Amino acid sequence: MNPRGRPAYEPCDKDRRVVEMLVGWSVPNERIAAVLGIDPKTLRKHYREGLDVGYARLEAQLAHNLLRIAQGHDRQALIATIFALKARFGWVEATPPSRDRELGKKEAAGVAATTAGRNSDWGDDLLVAPMN
Repeated sequence: MNPRGRPAYEPCDKDRRVVEMLVGWSVPNERIAAVLGIDPKTLRKHYREGLDVGYARLEAQLAHNLLRIAQGHDRQALIATIFALKARFGWVEATPPSRDRELGKKEAAGVAATTAGRNSDWGDDLLVAPMN
């Protein structure tokens, strides 16, 4: 056995192409490392550029397909458009406040301010009388 441990890993061009191809197919890093017979840390160290390029190509291809679908006029197009707006531009769906959830501090203060005095002797004093 070598007293200095394993020899340093040396990537080759074939493995670089394999990495980019597998990333493009959305294969997880752990599986790619297993295919190459290396540790995931070694994969990230020696193939950082290939991983980045593969992920960028995959993202571009998925975005292209999503936008192509979103150009349709059916339910699938609507779903694709909503997803793209949420994912790319941070859009969120407005949800009505639920009585089942606990209110945050600001919401609770707002509710308390608007309902102060209801069903009390002094509650009517808070109401503003209409001007004639």
